[in-house]
Amino acid sequence: MRRAAASVVVTLGLIAASLGWWSFAARYTVLDSGRSAKIADVLVGQPVIRDAVAKGLGDALRQALPPGSPVSPEEIDAVAHKALDDPRALQALRTAIVDSHQRLIGTYDGPVSLDVSPIAAAGRDALLAARPDLAPSLPEAPPLSVDLPTQHLPRLGWLPERARELSGLAGMLAATLLGLGLLAASDRPKVLARAGRWALRAGLGWAAFGWALPYAMTRIGEPRLAVLGAIGVAAVGPMIAPAVTLVCAGIGALLGARAWRLALAGLPPAPPSSGPGSSGGPGSTWPDASGTGSWDPVPPLPGRRPIPRRGGERVPAPTAASPNPFSRGRRPAQGSTRSWWA
Repeated sequence: MRRAAASVVVTLGLIAASLGWWSFAARYTVLDSGRSAKIADVLVGQPVIRDAVAKGLGDALRQALPPGSPVSPEEIDAVAHKALDDPRALQALRTAIVDSHQRLIGTYDGPVSLDVSPIAAAGRDALLAARPDLAPSLPEAPPLSVDLPTQHLPRLGWLPERARELSGLAGMLAATLLGLGLLAASDRPKVLARAGRWALRAGLGWAAFGWALPYAMTRIGEPRLAVLGAIGVAAVGPMIAPAVTLVCAGIGALLGARAWRLALAGLPPAPPSSGPGSSGGPGSTWPDASGTGSWDPVPPLPGRRPIPRRGGERVPAPTAASPNPFSRGRRPAQGSTRSWWA
């Protein structure tokens, strides 16, 4: 019963530790308002953002050119993608993405809009740099309308505060339950080993779900999921050191549990209890004279079988001394051939 109760308490503690760990990770990555600029720097290079802007810019350039212009669609697309490397276009995209992330985590309530005039000007300059003969046909930047995927992210202003509360409460609950489980367990090295395995899996799991999963989401055709995956890829940086620390702590706990178990195996077994309820009484056990620390039962007294003589008469065997000085002789059984004081 004690073992089952301790196992349940430790399991609940590990579940609380998992909730606290993932809440902590979300607070310092995706939900961190200080990471907006870094996220924007990464997102401006993501294909899901560049393709959306380049498509709108390419359509605007085609509509601005007069009919019959000798410019292929492939050349327009190449010019549109090259225009996104212009510092004016990058700054406009970065500003819109920062506003989108701030709105996502609830620190910005205004509308998210993209200033398209710098992007249109960069597109016109890139086209004229590739085809200078088109300058009379394109006297000014074309009108442009771009719908960024980041402009449609949901508002999650309540989530950062909830993640902060959950990480704190779950951390305290996990420490309390694991401590109680360690005290109540009969096999304490096993509890330490379970905690070590959890830490090792949690640290490695962050590498799988914190890095691999967001990267896979960027390859999905759904724009909103791709944007969220790109934000995750851009925000995992601060969790590298905590994840490595957790993995090292897990390895240390596993090694400590192994050393603890080996130390316990080298100790001599405890002597049997002589208190109330024990099976033996005074004189039931006797220390081993070899000095090994083991406790052996009292050896039985030698037998009293009569020794036959030549004439058939049986006489009792000589009495042997007991190796236990505290043992007492017993009254002979009915019909015995020896006296009770022998």
